[in-house]
Amino acid sequence: MGGGLLQLVAYGAQDVYLTGNPQITFFKVVYRRHTNFAMESIEQSFNGNPSLGSRVSVLITRNGDLINRVYFKATFQAKTENVALVPYAGLRLLKNVELEIGGQRIDKHYSEWLYIWNELSMPAGKKDGYLNMVCGNELNACTLLEDGAENSRDIYVPLEFWFCRNVGLALPLIALQYHEVKVNIEFASETEMKDMKAYNFTAEQIVEGTPTGNDSYDGTLELVQPQLWVDYIFLDTDERRRFAQLSHEYLIEQLQFTGSEKISKSASVDSLRSVRLNFNHPCKELIWVIRPDPETFSTTTGTGPLTKLGVGEADPTIENTFFRSNGIASAPFWNNFTDNSFNEYVSSPSESTKELAADATAGAPDKKGSVFASKNPCQKAKLQLNGNDRFSDREGSYFSIVQPYQHHENTPVINESATASGINVYSFALKPEEHQPSGTLNMSRIDSAHLQISSKVDGIISVYAVNYNVLRILSGMGGLAYSN
Repeated sequence: MGGGLLQLVAYGAQDVYLTGNPQITFFKVVYRRHTNFAMESIEQSFNGNPSLGSRVSVLITRNGDLINRVYFKATFQAKTENVALVPYAGLRLLKNVELEIGGQRIDKHYSEWLYIWNELSMPAGKKDGYLNMVCGNELNACTLLEDGAENSRDIYVPLEFWFCRNVGLALPLIALQYHEVKVNIEFASETEMKDMKAYNFTAEQIVEGTPTGNDSYDGTLELVQPQLWVDYIFLDTDERRRFAQLSHEYLIEQLQFTGSEKISKSASVDSLRSVRLNFNHPCKELIWVIRPDPETFSTTTGTGPLTKLGVGEADPTIENTFFRSNGIASAPFWNNFTDNSFNEYVSSPSESTKELAADATAGAPDKKGSVFASKNPCQKAKLQLNGNDRFSDREGSYFSIVQPYQHHENTPVINESATASGINVYSFALKPEEHQPSGTLNMSRIDSAHLQISSKVDGIISVYAVNYNVLRILSGMGGLAYSN
């Protein structure tokens, strides 16, 4: 008897649970016919002048029946001199993006959130393509944009509204005959888009090991040909009529963010600061980050006594140096959620302290033995609901490593040059990235909610919540079933 046949006849009582009264076969493919449709990407027109620092709106035209993916496209161009673009410049450009239906704001996203969400949900195989689209790099370093139109850089930023991520939730314009759909965009200013330190560190310099230049890259940055592209879906006659005539209820996801606030350095690991959470609706996860306060950010290296030097002050004879950034150096840190501490002794006192200080603020390995450590500023945290602990306090690594590993596609990289290692997550859902509900906390029924947290640094904390709501569309109009 052959080995395959032997396996077939080795059949017992337990096999009844697996193959008794079978319902499927793997050897006959099954498919289902779908409704007839077509898709086309169509450019939209801006109302207003889309330039750096401006706020504009886009009225979504009724070119098709449903809308799905939405992309922002633009070109960065440097004039007069080279420009050092901040990390993930495409995301930083979109300071905030909001969706309106009939004058009511339905959802609003922020540049920081776009970065956080993609760090958590982006499959590894798509990461390189995404970095290229949004003008980012693995080192989270600046991007050198050389002077001239021939050196311009295109960006494509996918928006992350609920209907963009799930075609089954495509927004039915055909059913919104009496309500307009708008996308409002606020652009970051030119200052916010450029690294204006005395010394710039770009990915090219770090990778190639080029010594620090003596001049900064501080040319004029222009936003050329900004465009918004929308993927329209065209339905066939019968389905189009049903969408237009019937009422619709969509379970949608929204982002809640009540603003950033300052958090002071904790006296000890067990000293917890309280952050009030003003959220509503059934929330499926909380995400928080601590960004170093640019006014107080500092790094130290070596052993005491330490000598304080500002960025750009040169004294090559000093071996143990205390580095402190200033406000103008804050732009490159917009998506840096770490404690910004060194973990190795500076072994070369002959290294120019000016260059070393610039290395410190660049968040990259130094060639002379000084390593920039990227650690989660959140040392401990716990959630309190109505004065009761939702869970006991846990170490920061539980929220930045274990929770993302359990509930998300990606765990933000933890290494010496990563700046995403301070993304902290607590999920009430089994699978928060999926549209299918798998667990929530109804924050509307909680009188008081506080995040108790111990911070390594003086910083700025931002807490986000992802919640469910219901979008109702009937009689040609749409609106939320539940307000705040």
